[in-house]
Amino acid sequence: MRELKLLSLDRIQETEEHDFIRANQLADAIRELGFWTVPIAIEHSTFAIMDGHHRFNAAKFLNLARVPCVLMDYGKSGVTLESWRSEWEVDVADIFLMVKTFKKFPIKTTRHLFNPNIKEISIPLDLLY
Repeated sequence: MRELKLLSLDRIQETEEHDFIRANQLADAIRELGFWTVPIAIEHSTFAIMDGHHRFNAAKFLNLARVPCVLMDYGKSGVTLESWRSEWEVDVADIFLMVKTFKKFPIKTTRHLFNPNIKEISIPLDLLY
């Protein structure tokens, strides 16, 4: 399942912390470009972010109402889950536990790999306010 949807920011759930400065810089770059180019990868049943926490927070800085997302299923969308951190092991059950308890992993804990890769898009920001 790889369905592109515009989702309201309030429907999306974060599962990992983010770097405030990096998200703010990303917001500036997106504003300057005037287009949203990389969809946020979202788990289809929980609307939890798989990949795109900085983009999600950049959208908040930009006061967007919605963002382009690709809805994915861990079992059917060619998603592999790893950890960026050698001291952490993470699996899909851990992700769903974070969603259920509204907790977040530390920054750069989860790493999602997509096969095939998520395709870039070009959506004018005016359509996302």
